[in-house]
Amino acid sequence: MTLHLHLPDHLRPRWRDLPRLAALLQRRLGPPPLHPLTRPAACWLWLLTLATQHAAGRLLAHGSATVCVTGPRIPFTRRAARAAVLTASFAIHFAWIWLPLEAATWTLQSNFWPLTTAVLGFGIPLSLLVETGNLLRHTRALTSLTTTLKHLRTHTGHLWWEAGNLAAHDDDPVSGGRLVHQALRVADTHQAGLVVVASSPATHRAYLRRGFTPGPLNPRVLIRPPRPVPVR
Repeated sequence: MTLHLHLPDHLRPRWRDLPRLAALLQRRLGPPPLHPLTRPAACWLWLLTLATQHAAGRLLAHGSATVCVTGPRIPFTRRAARAAVLTASFAIHFAWIWLPLEAATWTLQSNFWPLTTAVLGFGIPLSLLVETGNLLRHTRALTSLTTTLKHLRTHTGHLWWEAGNLAAHDDDPVSGGRLVHQALRVADTHQAGLVVVASSPATHRAYLRRGFTPGPLNPRVLIRPPRPVPVR
């Protein structure tokens, strides 16, 4: 059994593709932004998530489609890269909140464009904080998936991964199907089972056609047992 996740080169996205994929995930998976003006902040949070996953070597992409795999062990170099990207992300996130507030406070004290500065200086940090809370509230629905993963790893003794954030453009269903096929091959090569939560009824039916079955603890959580031979 392979200890570390090794992705084929053609499934590794380029760094410059991450903003496009982040906008896709925000639009397809949500949660919807609380206001049209906070949409950039919501896309920024998705970009941080994808950058961390990509640094860890757990982000797969094909055409317009993308999917993240969580759970496999990664080598030390990937762990160091993930830690560096995560640290930089938190630093940038903090700067986006702190710097506008400082600028707004200084300009309000000097009576220099007070209204415009107040809107920009306090609006940007507020939008980031609001969308961060919105995203965290959305991820609470995945606690059942974590419980199912823990149950399977304890009672089966097999290797189990979590696959999520699967999305593709509406006008490009071929890329989504091919990416799922390639992701199943990667999982079978590592003899790993997969656990997913479908983002829509159509995605749920697609997973069922790919051999997934309802989990033992929650039927919304779909599982695919490990297979020693890659699917054809």
